Amino acid sequence: MSLHLPPYTVSFPSSAMSQEEVDWGVKLYGIPDLWRKTQGEGCRVAVIDSGAANHYALRAVKDRRNFSADESADDAIGHGTHVAGIICADAGPCKGIARQAEVHSLKVLDRNGVSSARSVCRALAYAVAIEADIVCMSLGSPMPSSELHAAIQEAAKAGLILVVAAGNDGGAVNYPAAYPETVAVGAVDRDGEVCPFSSRGKEIICAAPGQEIKSAWLAGGYAVVSGTSMAAPFVAGVLALYRGTLGRRLTPDEVLKALAETSRDVGEEGKDDEYGYGLIDPHKLINYRAASVEGVTVYLPEEKE
Repeated sequence: MSLHLPPYTVSFPSSAMSQEEVDWGVKLYGIPDLWRKTQGEGCRVAVIDSGAANHYALRAVKDRRNFSADESADDAIGHGTHVAGIICADAGPCKGIARQAEVHSLKVLDRNGVSSARSVCRALAYAVAIEADIVCMSLGSPMPSSELHAAIQEAAKAGLILVVAAGNDGGAVNYPAAYPETVAVGAVDRDGEVCPFSSRGKEIICAAPGQEIKSAWLAGGYAVVSGTSMAAPFVAGVLALYRGTLGRRLTPDEVLKALAETSRDVGEEGKDDEYGYGLIDPHKLINYRAASVEGVTVYLPEEKE
């Protein structure tokens, strides 16, 4: 089985710098207001993608490992750099969501944007070994793989939160996002409308900004990219903030429950095939606390300051 990048579009801003310090999704969803509470400190995020360039805004990337067919761990196509920037870029013009998170770039996609299931499995095993809190995967295939599913199950059993892009063909949710152990993420535009390209299905857990997202690119530059590949790291970044607020590791069941409880219901009432439980709501999520009562996880609203 081979995995690949879902089809996506790339454009380059006429000027990389602007008066804005963050991209539209980070601003619209009120992320900067949360930074006085948390910036993702204590959270370890593994980005399984095409690598991450040595970009000046990606100082949170602490390690780069190569599991691809390429000889180098360097990003040859820009996709992984863009994804990492959404999560952790610490400088303008588009600061990331969780700038104090510790990010590990695990390259599985080669210079052609292709990976084997075996490479992804090896990267997942490494993420388990370093005790990552969150794994972000913006890749997929229409075909299932028993080998990959077993690796996904092992990672989830080890407590890793697996955030995966749903796919960009407007059809069924791709694998591994279709596996029940993952947080499958769909993409929306500035108006909160599901993007036409966003894959759909009962597997979708939530939706996040994924259209015309500006983030870091190769050679210290910036690019504007659309796709569920951008929505997945948005969710991963928000979950890193949540983990930073709680000050402890989260379990997959806790995260699924929290997203179900706090996402803003849009589209059809209740969980649906386009938005899942709804648009991720960073403020509502961060202002909730998980507590275990007689083995049952409940969520309590934080008292207002």
